[in-house]
Amino acid sequence: MITITDVKIYPFDTGNIGGQIKAYAEITIENSLVLKGFKILQSESGGLFIGYPNQKTRDGNYKDTIIPLDNKTKEYVRREIIDKYKELYSDEER
Repeated sequence: MITITDVKIYPFDTGNIGGQIKAYAEITIENSLVLKGFKILQSESGGLFIGYPNQKTRDGNYKDTIIPLDNKTKEYVRREIIDKYKELYSDEER
């Protein structure tokens, strides 16, 4: 299992123009590897979820460039990013 040693959040709220993006995030794994380009998104029901970094393909679709290989890792990454976002910005939403 990986260990996330740092999470950085960059606010980029597009809600006022009809978008879902609340912020971008990057994670540092074991003080050795930085992964950038995660998106923190808000669902229509108000919940938060993350979008993994992706790249547009030749046919116009998007494919994730970082893919967790098991649900435990996927949930761990999601929880670390969402928790950090809430820690920094939950007071602003009240």
